Amino acid sequence: MSRRCPNTGGLERAMGWRRTHDELDELVAMLPPLPEPWDVAELCRRLADQRKRPLLLHPIDLPALPFGLWYDDGERDHVLYRSGVTGYHRDHVVLHEICHLLARHNTTRAFTFEDLVENAARNRFDTRQEELAEMFASRVLKSARRPAPVGEVEQRAREVFGTV
Repeated sequence: MSRRCPNTGGLERAMGWRRTHDELDELVAMLPPLPEPWDVAELCRRLADQRKRPLLLHPIDLPALPFGLWYDDGERDHVLYRSGVTGYHRDHVVLHEICHLLARHNTTRAFTFEDLVENAARNRFDTRQEELAEMFASRVLKSARRPAPVGEVEQRAREVFGTV
């Protein structure tokens, strides 16, 4: 009598995790050297130079859209992000969209603003693509030595214990 392994899903998840991390390594390797000191706009300039294609950042206030959006107008790449998002959060949103750009997750072109809004509403990335983009942004920010902001309690503890 044979017994089936009750944890066959674990192996599949582990293989999927390895594939995701391999893809993540490849995408991070596509970036130019990270600027020191860290500056997401400078990274975008370097990436545009490397790709020989403009990459434009647009702070925009459209609550109906997600925090960020990448689109290709046929000649340039555009990354939109909510204008109220600043600092670490803005950098994370921009890098998230750069991952979608590098991975070519959505190659639909938008030629007018109306096309862009329609595409944003219609074309959702799948969960794996979103997880990959989140991991990409976090890894790049960690590599740039840009730690995630901490809450007030953590900040006070760091100050008290001298680990600021």
